[in-house]
Parts: sequence; C-alpha cells; structure tokens
Amino acid sequence: MILDRGLKNRLVIACLVLVLTLSALSLRLFHIEVFSAERLGAEARSHYEYKEALPARRGRIYDQSGELLARSQTVFTLVADCHHLRDQMLACIGLGAHENVSAQTIRKRYLPEEMYARYREYIAECLAETLRQPRHEIARVLKEKTVGEIVLARDIEDDFARQIRAMIDEKEIGGLYLRRGARRYYPSPLSLTQVIGYVDENGEGVAGIEKVFDEEMQGRPGYRYCERDRSRREIHAYRGLEVDPVPGKDVYLSINMGVQALVERELDAIIDKYRPEKVTIIFMDPANSEVIAMGSRPHFDLSNRQGIRGMAPVRRNPAVSDLYQPGSTFKIVAYSGAFDKGLATPSTEVDCHMGLYTLDGFPLKDHHPYGRLTARMAFAKSSNIGAYLIARPLNKNLFHHYVEKFGFGEETGIELTAESPGRLIPVNRWSRTSFSSQVMGYEVAVTPMQMITAYNVIANGGIHRTPTILRGIKGEGKDAELVKGADRPGRRVISDNAAQQVLQCMMEAMEEHGTATKGDLVGYSVAGKTGTTRKHVENVGYVAGRYIASFAGFLPAHQPRLLGLVVIDDPRADGKQVYGGAVAAPSFKTIAEEAVKIMGIDPDLPEELDPSTTASLAVTDQRGAEQTAEGGE
Repeated sequence: MILDRGLKNRLVIACLVLVLTLSALSLRLFHIEVFSAERLGAEARSHYEYKEALPARRGRIYDQSGELLARSQTVFTLVADCHHLRDQMLACIGLGAHENVSAQTIRKRYLPEEMYARYREYIAECLAETLRQPRHEIARVLKEKTVGEIVLARDIEDDFARQIRAMIDEKEIGGLYLRRGARRYYPSPLSLTQVIGYVDENGEGVAGIEKVFDEEMQGRPGYRYCERDRSRREIHAYRGLEVDPVPGKDVYLSINMGVQALVERELDAIIDKYRPEKVTIIFMDPANSEVIAMGSRPHFDLSNRQGIRGMAPVRRNPAVSDLYQPGSTFKIVAYSGAFDKGLATPSTEVDCHMGLYTLDGFPLKDHHPYGRLTARMAFAKSSNIGAYLIARPLNKNLFHHYVEKFGFGEETGIELTAESPGRLIPVNRWSRTSFSSQVMGYEVAVTPMQMITAYNVIANGGIHRTPTILRGIKGEGKDAELVKGADRPGRRVISDNAAQQVLQCMMEAMEEHGTATKGDLVGYSVAGKTGTTRKHVENVGYVAGRYIASFAGFLPAHQPRLLGLVVIDDPRADGKQVYGGAVAAPSFKTIAEEAVKIMGIDPDLPEELDPSTTASLAVTDQRGAEQTAEGGE
C-alpha cells in the first residue's frame, strides 16, 4: 500500500509537471502568436522570400537626327555572400560535386573549418579558369572578409554572365550571385565628351548633359517579390507581386554629328600643328540659336575617363567654364554701341595717328601705322586706336552698359553644367586705361559660349537669343512626342540698323585688306572678326610671347545659317603666325567648307564658283536629297 501510495504521488507530481510545462508552452505560443508573430514571420520569410529591385532603364542621348550618343547597357556584378560561404550544407554540396561523393560523406570527412577552407579553394579554382585570374588572388579575397559581400568582378556583359551562371550550376557552387546592373555605353567615346558628361558608379549623372537631365533620364525603378531555395536560386512558381520599372526619357540634342566630326578632326589637327595649351571650337545655327557642334582639347575618353594622347584628362567643359581675354573679337561691342547711339557710321573717319595715340594722357598703339581710316576700314584692319576713337564718345558708363546688354558678366543659360558668368570690373573700379583696354578686349574675361552668343546678336539683327543645345525630350512608347523646352524670347540689344552696320564692318574684314581673309569661303559671303591678345596668367600678368588667337564669323552674311568660333590658347608658333587671322581663321574655313554641304547651305555668291565646282555641288546636293529621302522617318 505504501509503495502504491508513493507511486501514486509520483504520478500526480509528474502529471502536475506535465500540465505546468504544457501550460507554459501554451502561454509562450500565445505570446508569440499575439506579440511576436509579425516579427518572426518577417524574419522567417527573409530566409526564402526576396524583394528584387528592377532598375529602370536610363534614358538615351541622341543627336538632332537620331544618332545614338549614349545608352545604358545591362551588365552584371559577380558577388560572394560571406554568410553562405560558411553554410555547411552549401559547402557539402559543392565539395561533394568536386570530389564525386555525397554531401553526407563530406560532412563526415572534414571538420567545419577545414570544410570551409576547402570550399573556398574549390570556388577559387573554378573562378580562376572562368575569370582568367590567378587562383591564389581569388582565394585571398574570399578569405580576408567574413561578413557582408565580396565583389569578385564588375561590368560583366550578358554573354559572359551566361557562361559564369552555367559554370556555377555545373559545379554546384552556392554563395555566388550575379547581380544585374547597368553601365553607360558611348558609341563614340572620343567625341563630344565634355558636352555629354558621364555618370557615377550608381548611374547618376555628375557632369554635362548626363547631369543636367539626370532626373528626366533616371526613370522610376520597379520591384518584384520571389522565393529562393537554399542555393538562393529563384523558385519561379512562387513569384509574387511585380511592379514594372518606368524607363527614363530620351534626350535629343541639337548637335549635328556630321559637323561635330569635322570639329573633332580640326581640334586634333590644331593640337598636332600648334601644340596649344588648349583650344575650343563652337558652331551654332543662328536661325534658332542651337549649338550644332562643340568641342575642346584636351578632353577625355568617355569609356574610361582617361586622358587622350598622353595629356591629362580635362572633364569640365572649357566652352562654358573657362575664361579668356578675347582681344579684338570684343570690338563688336564698342562699334555696336557707337552705331546704335548714332555717334558713328561705317563711313565715319578717324585719325589713327600713325600707330601711336597719346592725347588722353596714356599711350595707345597699333600693330601697324595707320593714318585716317573709315570706321569700316579701322575694324577690318583691327586698329586699336580706331576702335577706341569710335567708342570714346560713348563714355565709360554707356560702354559698360552695352557690354552687359550683350550678355557678358552673366551666364548664357545654355543647358550645360558649371557655366561661368565671366568677369567684369565695375566702372567705379576702372583705372585710367580701363576704357581703352576693354574696347580692345582686355581687362574682361569671357567664356567662348558668351563670345559666340554675342556674335549671334549681330547675326540676328541686334536680338540676343539664349543659346540652347537641347532639341527636345521624348518619353517611352511609339506615340511619345518630342517635347521641346519652353521658348525663351529674345531681347533687343542694338537696333537692326546698327547690327547691319557692324555686319558691313565684319564683311570688310574678310576682304584682301582685312585681317580675316584666310577665313573666307569661295561662293559664300562671310562676316568675321579676328582676335589676338597677349595671354594673361592669374597672379602673374600678361606673359610676353604667349597669345590667345581667335576668330568668329558667320555665313551667308545676310541670311546666316552657320556661326562659328575658334579660340586657340597659346599656339606654339613664331612671329605673326600667332595672329588669329593666320591661326584660327583657317580652321573656321576648313570646317565651314564641309559643314555647308552637310547642312545643305546653298552658295549666295554662285558667280564665284567655277562650272566644275558648281556641278560638284549639284551632285552633292542630289546625293544628300536621296539619302534624306531614304533615311527619313
């Protein structure tokens, strides 16, 4: 009886313990269900459920005719997950395939640390053959990091990615993944580099058009939910919610790649011939103020952002960011102001004092001794004394007012990054010689973009128009239309009559007695102006024997279709060869002779052409028409 009672007590105690244990478990389960279910569910799902980002295709960049300038190319990054490299099951499967035994045999054969080390060696051996990299180097990279991810290769193109994926499946390697991404591809990586700009490693624009229109080209990324097995491979049958990405918009530039190719070729020729510090060339269509070509040297390679021909890379755009003192090309401001106020006409005579003027208490010199010249002739011969005497009645305040009206001292507003407003000295800080110096294009600092925009004022009959490099933006889809930017109205700077008078002076400069004859084209009336200024170095001053040579001009003179500017900084040549008329004007002519054919600009002086040339042009025009008919959309 005593034994039975003792057994009974033990049974009662055991039952009580069991009841309490089950009750505690029930309470724990209730607590988990009520308070922790959501958190633990999310943690569990994280092991097999995966939210995959679907990147949006970045918008493309085209020229005005639809020639591709930039697009995004799908690439992959090969990464190793450090956590999965120490997953015992994955290691057993991989080593089992390598040693041709079962995973269970591998588990019994090696201790964990030895297993992980052998698995890393196995992965390194497989990758070395595929990636063509030293095995020991891959093994070192896999070993030196224990948490997070290890990047093993970047910018893997689609074909090679398929090879790697096939190798991973064949070798039964777990822990290696190919992550989809995008790389910017530039079909012509040595052309228009500083205009197009580039993107960073995250695909965000950091310079040029890539930065200006980054928001429009980014698009909107999508995502999808999917499930993966222990090897992190997707189980397609359990694919969940999917939101498609929205592609970025495409940007169409006003650039004409035919003319751009001419500019790029001439830039290289100038570098080879004159070895300047830098050179910039811009061409514009005055009819709509669109930039059709722009380039500078030195520049860089868009594919790797490295310099060209052993020169250090210049990734900024000197056409809008770099300043220079323009010299005689700036004289159009003084002549425009005097003509606009009726203080002079092209026929007004001035005494150039045989090359030395001292009547205002300071010496003013010309490069040649001239006596009495008309304003038109003084402009054509680029007389400093003549320009000053024409502008002198304006007084310094009114002259400065015209400088500002032409757009100097402020950004032009073109759709490019890092544009400089230039540098003007306030009138109250002028020295005794500042007026005469600025008339000649000294003591002012401008950008090439500002300078060509000023010449566009003359080409447009005295109207200042904001330059643009954008033809329009187009969304995805067949029905998408090219959306142009808002029209920016022009503003009058000088009267149409004054602009025509300056035009007469510019045409005179192209004659045999002018400084710009080497920029003239047979069959076309050309209006132009040369400039040569001593190079000014910051904190040093004007340097003897170093110059900036430039030329600006447009054609046909009375109905301009092509406007160009060439600025050569410190050409290496002797004597008069550094003058703008001898160095820069010929480059304008070289480009313009071919550009008129590309743009279909008919000669306005056909009588200057001999019959054989006229016939050649007719054939060219016919072929161009046929090509347009065949390639048009």
